Amino acid sequence: MTATPRSRRLRTLAAALVTTAALSLTACQTGTADATGVVDSTQPPAPGTESAEKQSPATGTDSDTSGASNDSSDSKDSGSSGSSGKEATQVADRKAAKKTTSCTAKGTKVTVTDAPRPINHLLIKATNTSDTTCHLYYAPYLRFDQAQSAVPFIEESKPQAVVTLEPGESGYAGVLTSTPDGSHPYDATSLTLYYAARSGQGSTGAPSHPALPFDSVRIDSSNAVTYWQTSAADALMW
Repeated sequence: MTATPRSRRLRTLAAALVTTAALSLTACQTGTADATGVVDSTQPPAPGTESAEKQSPATGTDSDTSGASNDSSDSKDSGSSGSSGKEATQVADRKAAKKTTSCTAKGTKVTVTDAPRPINHLLIKATNTSDTTCHLYYAPYLRFDQAQSAVPFIEESKPQAVVTLEPGESGYAGVLTSTPDGSHPYDATSLTLYYAARSGQGSTGAPSHPALPFDSVRIDSSNAVTYWQTSAADALMW
């Protein structure tokens, strides 16, 4: 059958439509089209999710900061623990009972000097030479030569508190040796000092044997001794 001019035009138009459709489909798959519908296959595809994720990689900032924070916290906890331990030790030390003892000849040095005033007085000085705090209770028990009884105490000199000696500290007692009104005078050449017990009954520990300031000291019935005092001035008031 011979094609007519009309049928040839229809076939040509159909072929053109098929070609246009094929080109449009290719553009959707591999490239972009301009305003006229012409495809430019040289343009790259638009960035997708994967590319965006690669441009914004995850960092370790949070974990590093957390680690630094934990280290700092550990250091603070360690410091706090050490400080608490130190404070606990100090509290325990303060609460610990302080060791004390009665003063005796073993840890005490005793000297006797002549007091310039008042007259007829001796000053006894007892110094704690040990490393332990000790107490001088009541008054010293004094015995000149081989006297049968200790020298009487001057009750008016009794202090309000026991004399306590830290290592290196001293306590004092004043001794009235004689008066114009005294009786039975004699010249003593030696002195023995006993330390009163805490109970007030008798003495404690070994006695001291301090030297007298002169070869002999005049003693009579008025002889008396003060209670232990914290200063020489207080000891010589009677």
